[in-house]
Order: sequence, then structure tokens, then C-alpha cells
Amino acid sequence: MLDKGDNRAIREVNRSIILDLVRRGGRISRTELARRSKLTKPTVSTIIFELLDQGVVREVGFGESVSGGGRPARMLEFNDAAAAYLGIHFGVRATTVAVADARGVIRLVRGRPAVHGQPGRSMKEIRLLVAEALRAARVPRSRVEAVGATVPGLVDHESGTCVLAPNLDWRDFPLRDALADELRVPVVVNNITQASAVAEGRQGAARGVRSYVWVYVGSGVGAGVVIDGRLFYGQSGFSGEIGHCPVVEDGPACACGRRGCLEAVASSMALSRAVHDAVARKEPTLLAAHGKDPMDTVTIAAAAAEGDAVALRILAQAAEHLGRGISFLLNVLNPEMIVLGGPVVLAGEAFLREVRGAVARHALLPHGVAVVPSTLGDKAELTGAVLLAMERTVKSVRIVGG
Repeated sequence: MLDKGDNRAIREVNRSIILDLVRRGGRISRTELARRSKLTKPTVSTIIFELLDQGVVREVGFGESVSGGGRPARMLEFNDAAAAYLGIHFGVRATTVAVADARGVIRLVRGRPAVHGQPGRSMKEIRLLVAEALRAARVPRSRVEAVGATVPGLVDHESGTCVLAPNLDWRDFPLRDALADELRVPVVVNNITQASAVAEGRQGAARGVRSYVWVYVGSGVGAGVVIDGRLFYGQSGFSGEIGHCPVVEDGPACACGRRGCLEAVASSMALSRAVHDAVARKEPTLLAAHGKDPMDTVTIAAAAAEGDAVALRILAQAAEHLGRGISFLLNVLNPEMIVLGGPVVLAGEAFLREVRGAVARHALLPHGVAVVPSTLGDKAELTGAVLLAMERTVKSVRIVGG
């Protein structure tokens, strides 16, 4: 016999099933919901009555007349304005806030320069940035159901504490609790690669793929691991820190304090440092005209496309190191796909070919594993943050088919 807790859990599951079908189905009748969900018509009617009462679903007229002269069914539609969700990305260069509707569609993004070394100050600024974004989106604060936040560092999955974000100079900061205090709504916190992996599986290059790894290559290097349709957090939420695996013995210093890490030799910062070193050595290069200005990967890729020897060498070295790091993932996890995201991917198809070649040289069994660029680009972190905020209230935990 089921106790009250079991009955409540079953009701929540049934409600999530119906809500998901309405959200995805456009205009849909109660009869069709019962057919697709395999729930009884009375159960569906009870759930719809509650959703109508809450304003989550609305009736939008009648469907086509049925054969035999029966009355046409009342049609239902998901109410996009019933709720709002916020995605917050604490990036190395900027802090950004996305306002999304009840479907998770991002309607507006606002940003400010990042604050390093002072997470408390970041919390005060985020309150102002959220207010600005909601005002611009014309969304009342009362409509916000939950917030998803991402940070480039180690996040304890249970407590929501940012244990270490070296590129932000954050350490042991209770990010989830601090955001909840500032914003007065439920908050979920994830590493940016974990959030991006969720987004890529729902809406991007890995849609429909059950096991894949999303690899971020930008100011840092990290991975979000999805196994059998579920995000893999590890014991505390620290999975995917491929950027801090050594790939070069006694190599350059890394922000984590070690030497030769993948992040130290393949990130955008590593590429910029390599350009500056080449210019300082007065090597003949098209990049010398840029002097001491930071070098972005698009500029390096453009120079490489023009045949610049220095740019070609720098990209090839980074691709070799990245391919070696990815080969570790293939050997250990045997995924179906590797998705590359982040600024370094902007170097283009020539860079991707170099990465694939390095993977083929270093991985035990590289064949059959696609290495593809993200189709979400710089939207991945915020999209994933919003989707994870929605999971906080909808409890839709599957990535594949989500």
C-alpha cells in the first residue's frame, strides 16, 4: 500500500509529464494528453484543472469537430508568461544575466564587467544587474521562479559553494546561499561546462546523443560529462576538470599552481601568451603589428589563414595539446561525441582538423567518436543555466529527449 509520500511523488511525476507535453505540444486537447501520457482521463483533467487555476496553462478555443457529431474538444496551450527564469554567468571578463520565459526561451541579456577577487561585491552588483534586466524585459520580480548560476570553477554540488575559481580569484564562497539571500528565490549553481553540456544536449550539437562530453576551451579548459542521458557530477560535483590534467612535463605555470596543465598550454590565455612571446622574440609575423594588445583567437586564426607561420605554429601546438587531453576522455569514458565550445573554437575548421588529427594519434580507439563544434556558441552557458533553473522547479532531470 502506498503512503502519502508515495502518492505525492506520483502526483508530481504525473504533473511534470502533463506539463512537459503541454509545453512541447502547441495546442493540445485533454484527450490527446491522456493518449500521449498513458494516464487516465480523470487524472489528466485533475492536473489540467490545477494548471489552469495556477495560470500555467490556458484554454484557447476548440479543436476541429469530431466525427459522429460530438462536441469539439477544448484546446489547451502553455502560458509563456506564467513564469520567468534567470540565468547568471559569472565569467572571467563579464557577468551576464539572461531573462527567460516559462518555456526557457531567453528574451533578454544584460552584462557588466566581471569583478575579480571580491565575490561579496559581485553579489551586490548582481542584484542591480538583475533589477536592470527584469526592468528592460518588463518582467515583474514576482514572476521569477528560480535562478541558475554558472561559474568557471569547482562547485560543490550539494552546498552550491564555489570551492575554487582561480581565474576569478574566488575560493570557498557560498555562492548559492549568497545569491538566494540577494534575490530571494531558489538558486541552483553549476560549473559552466556542466551547464553548457546540458544546453548542448537539449538544443545543440549533441541533441539526441546519450553519452558525450562538452569541452570548453577559452580562458580556462574544462569538460561537462553526460553519461546515458544524465549529467555526471562525480562525488562532490567536481567532475570534468580536464584542464588541470598535465599534458606537458614541466610546462608553463597554471592558475591552479601546477605546471604543464592542459589549460596552461591550450586556453585562449595560452595562445595570447605564445603570440606575445613570439613578438618579443621579433619573429617575422603578421601579428607583430598588434604589439602588446591581447590576441584573440579570431585574429590568430585570420593570420593563420593568410599563411602566417607563427599563427599556424601556435594553433597547431594548441590543437596537439588539446587533442592529447581529449584522448584521455575517450580512453576513460568512451563517449559517442566530443563537443568543443568556447572562444578557441572560433579558430575555425582548420583548427578542428588539427584537433581531430591529434585525437587520432593519442586516443586508443578514436574511430567512431565525432569531434564537433558547439552549435550554441557563447549562448551555451546562459542557456544551460536557465534549463537547470527550470529543473529546480519542474524536476525534469533527463538531458536526452529533454
